[in-house]
Amino acid sequence: MMRLPNCLMIGFAVIVGEIISSAIVPTRAAFYGFMTGFLLLAASMILNDYFDREIDAINEPKRPLPSGLVKPPEALSFALILISLGLLSAANTGLATLSIAIISLIIMISYNARLKKTGLLGNAFVSTNVAIPFIYGGFAVASPTWSLMIFALLAFISSVGREIVKGIVDVPGDTSRGVRSIAATKGNSKAGMYGATLFVTAVALSTLPLLLGLVTYYYIPLVVVCDIGFLLTAYSIFSNPSPGNAKRSKRYVLVWMTFGLLAFVVGAI
Repeated sequence: MMRLPNCLMIGFAVIVGEIISSAIVPTRAAFYGFMTGFLLLAASMILNDYFDREIDAINEPKRPLPSGLVKPPEALSFALILISLGLLSAANTGLATLSIAIISLIIMISYNARLKKTGLLGNAFVSTNVAIPFIYGGFAVASPTWSLMIFALLAFISSVGREIVKGIVDVPGDTSRGVRSIAATKGNSKAGMYGATLFVTAVALSTLPLLLGLVTYYYIPLVVVCDIGFLLTAYSIFSNPSPGNAKRSKRYVLVWMTFGLLAFVVGAI
């Protein structure tokens, strides 16, 4: 239920934000920053399953809640424990990081409880929480830099594209519960086109850090892999917006985002 690979990636994203913002990252800031991102995303994933248990009974019946492996009160209690530990970790690096963590928590709960049904607005909210860890990392060690803000924007755009594509997979359950995703309201082709457009936009913006002199040339090899991956995924989902291909594409996007993370880390050193 926690989606460990995603939690590890968000925890690492906080450290990336710290590395981009400061030449020296204290061990304390790295540890508590990682734990905050990891724990709060884990809680978000569990809350997502809790609120989506009826949809998942159609889309993902083998998940712990719809299959009966985990009871709803158990999932909710576990999420509350993770939230408490995440906020405690955030408090250990200062008031600014605690405030950002609380804002992220409000966004997370709002999305899972109500905003997911709004479609594109819900996609934007959940993607904001993908971008926030980088900004959080900046405040944990110093203050956000322009390079960091650009990367947060890239993460946001890529994530919105992924959420739109993900909606193609979830159409049966979303339709039954009134979720107004792009795929459910406008069809798979439109969702594939919108997702592909956002991926291409992210690729175009990825040149800015280098053009503005915010990263070194070590940024180039990894960002080239990231960009080629996004372009291939954009072409794939545009030409074949089927549920099966959308499921593959949403996984590939996480891989390309990881290469983007590494590119910014290497480019900031």
